[in-house]
Amino acid sequence: LDFPNTSSNSSSDLTMTVTGAADGDVVAIGVPNGSYTTGLFVCFVSAANTVTVRFHNTSGGGVDPASGTFRASVLKY
Repeated sequence: LDFPNTSSNSSSDLTMTVTGAADGDVVAIGVPNGSYTTGLFVCFVSAANTVTVRFHNTSGGGVDPASGTFRASVLKY
């Protein structure tokens, strides 16, 4: 994923296909080390077979996380 430059105290969303993902499933995200920066990454199933990864910039200025290979695991109970 390649997140755009994200303004202070705002968020950017990108999606990835995860076959079998369904609304309400638990999702764990693996963020590549090079993409970590000031901010938070969260994820959720946003549609059938689709996981949204959200980057929230908690810094006082714009942040552009490095692109990388993110991994999402969907857990079914």
